[in-house]
Amino acid sequence: MRAHESPWDVAIVGGGASGTLLAIHLLRQAHVPLRILLLERDEQVGQGLAYSTRTECHLLNVPAARMGAFGDDPEHFLRWLRRTEPGTAAGDFVPRLHYGQYLEEVLKEAIAWSTPGVHFEVMTSEVHSLREHANRVTLSTRDGAVVARTVVLALGNAPPANLRVEDGGLYTSGRYHRSPWAEGALSGVGTRDTVLLVGTGLTMVDTVLSLEARGHRGTVHALSRHGLLPHRHARSGTYVSPPIRAVLRALRPTASRPLQARAVLHLLREEVARAERTGANWRAVVDALRPVTVPLWRRLPVDEQRRFLRHLRTYWDVHRHRMAPAVGDQVERLRASGRLRLHAARVRGFSLDDAGQVSVRLAPRGQRREEHLQVQHVVNCTGPEGLGVRHGHPLLRELTDAGTALPDALGLGLATQGPGALLNARGDARGRLFTLGPLRRGELWETTAVPEIRVQARALADHLLERLGRGLARPPEPLAAPAADGGT
Repeated sequence: MRAHESPWDVAIVGGGASGTLLAIHLLRQAHVPLRILLLERDEQVGQGLAYSTRTECHLLNVPAARMGAFGDDPEHFLRWLRRTEPGTAAGDFVPRLHYGQYLEEVLKEAIAWSTPGVHFEVMTSEVHSLREHANRVTLSTRDGAVVARTVVLALGNAPPANLRVEDGGLYTSGRYHRSPWAEGALSGVGTRDTVLLVGTGLTMVDTVLSLEARGHRGTVHALSRHGLLPHRHARSGTYVSPPIRAVLRALRPTASRPLQARAVLHLLREEVARAERTGANWRAVVDALRPVTVPLWRRLPVDEQRRFLRHLRTYWDVHRHRMAPAVGDQVERLRASGRLRLHAARVRGFSLDDAGQVSVRLAPRGQRREEHLQVQHVVNCTGPEGLGVRHGHPLLRELTDAGTALPDALGLGLATQGPGALLNARGDARGRLFTLGPLRRGELWETTAVPEIRVQARALADHLLERLGRGLARPPEPLAAPAADGGT
């Protein structure tokens, strides 16, 4: 596709969940002619890393009734699923592959029912660079140039970064797997090989399940600094949360006393105690906090946000991002059998011998001594560590190097304004480049799960249509109030 005389109104770079949800909302809400282009390097849209898995045991971490593509209709996915799986209950945790299929079908329906004059195309290509000029943006792809009035970067999560330790040649060998989601990532692992998974979060859990599905019967070691597993979903009891305004008022900062992460932690502990007195548990409190997580995060000064990331992030993640019950049961069985072993330690370095054995130097948590672990394979399951600008899509590096985009203050993604307008190196938002989803994590913190992304997609679609002079169907949903669902 070459540069078109009539620019695309909106070009969306990335066809995973974020980009697909934005396209769906644009198509549903536009009432006058609009030209939308979705650029995706893979042939399938709506899947991305999260929902491209074909493994049935990879389950959603949110009940089916809360995964609808529309904030005002969270059961939309459940109704879709019941067409082919009529016995699906509202609280079921279903295979993730169904969700990618769902988004693809919802997109097709949005195209079919769009207003005459609304034109949508998918271009299977990868964007290498972009340039702003004369109120336009030119995207360079392997198939030619694309010109658009507005560009949205929906690039999803960055791949894990390599551990910054001496690797002894491991990283360039077939014994190292930088991402468990890369095509054929685990194909070289033998049935009885001993494997080290670096990271103990949900990515590690999915990797263990993938190995099991492939018939792996060797020992799997999982390692992280704290050695903590995600908790599992469970019944949380009946709990009436305090009104959102009351929570925000209780934590209102002042000029002389800015909000501290410690104050939020104190409030959370008070609410857990309150919930337990009513017969509920901490899960209900974490879920009830979800609608105010974004405004609380924004009220924390940057130094306090850094303090949270340094001291509390791990504990928040294992309580907030939980395993489906069936997955938790399988993980416990593997631990009980000794085939899955957890370690609280840091990796000091790797070495690779001539036979292909990997020696891992470990520093166990709270100890001065060093240990060694012998494995045949190492899989990086640390997940995106907020280094997406440096280690993610090459386009991000180009944009930040050129000053077209600005990394956020925490290094978690890109600095944005309003509904996702990118700030440049001077702190200005020109209104031609936008983003949504994981790249807004530094600003919003909670921005990786469908309940948050669908709200962002709606708000951004409304903004773009208004900016382009298009009609709106109804007022946008508030960015900071997704439905609480207790998972990702």
